[in-house]
Amino acid sequence: MIYKAGKRRALSIGQRRYVRKQEGYGSKRKPEQKRYAKTTKKQVIKLKCSECGYIQHRKGLRLKKLELTEVA
Repeated sequence: MIYKAGKRRALSIGQRRYVRKQEGYGSKRKPEQKRYAKTTKKQVIKLKCSECGYIQHRKGLRLKKLELTEVA
């Protein structure tokens, strides 16, 4: 990189305009990065027919722990 950005002047019109645009609700010029990672994964439940072996998928739910119990 040959050129580097110079020091920002707080009183320049461009900087004043930038600061004014940053204020308030929903006026960020660039999206803010989320600072956390998701703690759960979406679990897709697969229901398998004991007679024909057909597998039916159920919509993914966010769960920490998935426990399956067999119904007689």
